[in-house]
Amino acid sequence: MKYILLFIVLTISLVAKDYEIGYGYKVNDALHISGYLSTEYSGSTKSNKFEFDDLALLAYGNLSGKFSYFLELESSSLYKYDLDTDESFNHSIIHLERAYVDYVFSYRYKIRLGKQITPIGYWNYEPINVLRDTTSNPIYSYRTFPKLLSGIDVYGRINQDGHLNYHAFIQANKDLDQEALNIKSVYFYGISLKYDLDDLLSLGGALGTYKIRDTNEVVNLFQLDAIYKNDRGEIKTELAYNDIRNDVSNVSNQSFIGYIQGKYYINDKEALVSRYEYINEKTIGHIGVLGYSYRPIYPISIKTEYQIHSDNSHNKVLISFSVLF
Repeated sequence: MKYILLFIVLTISLVAKDYEIGYGYKVNDALHISGYLSTEYSGSTKSNKFEFDDLALLAYGNLSGKFSYFLELESSSLYKYDLDTDESFNHSIIHLERAYVDYVFSYRYKIRLGKQITPIGYWNYEPINVLRDTTSNPIYSYRTFPKLLSGIDVYGRINQDGHLNYHAFIQANKDLDQEALNIKSVYFYGISLKYDLDDLLSLGGALGTYKIRDTNEVVNLFQLDAIYKNDRGEIKTELAYNDIRNDVSNVSNQSFIGYIQGKYYINDKEALVSRYEYINEKTIGHIGVLGYSYRPIYPISIKTEYQIHSDNSHNKVLISFSVLF
């Protein structure tokens, strides 16, 4: 199955007459096909590994002036090779990463139904390697809340000028596909707001509650985010406070986690990136990231970074190559 998916993606990119890299192949308004792939090298004093990380096929389109859809099929960790032990691993499962429909009532009210990105923060809206500024994801991005939800999101702009945007979402059922989820939830509901002060500064936040499947833990989430950007770069930060309570023992504990990241454009193809991460766990603590990004064209990304951990034995180098077809 994974080779079928690879064949489809590469065939579209090579033979489609109306194909454009980064935008895929537009059959008509109702069907637009594209995809992405990424590879990664990870090196440290403990291990050296190469990974064919992601391969995905995307299909989306407008079925009417108000009705649209999006579908993403993905195979993660397709192939791993350990350079130290000469061992390899293949993973051939294709899972349903996203599948949803959108209906627009007005600029104030829109509905998204299906498996979708949880509408919180900034990083969560960059789910694939080629879109991100670094190869790695901050720990915040997968330890704070479910990255995907299978449910309903009501969203829109509160005022017509578009400065204040809202999302109100709920999931009260199992995920459409249980593969490759960072957190499997019994239920998940919340609200998020985003306010754009001008073209340079945006502020946001979210409140939510979810119960982790196969445990008795209920998590109450409080999240804040901000981003400032101009022609030379950007600075963004996301912070989250989680109150985690065990439904049976009624014992609770708290988690505070976040990051701040800066990006500086060397030119229109190259950028320097730095990030500081914090989590209040002794085994993780602080993480620093220094990175470099090169995009010969926007849909192609070559990135390298060095991670500095509180425990120096976890320090490592990451290099990735990714393409949006």
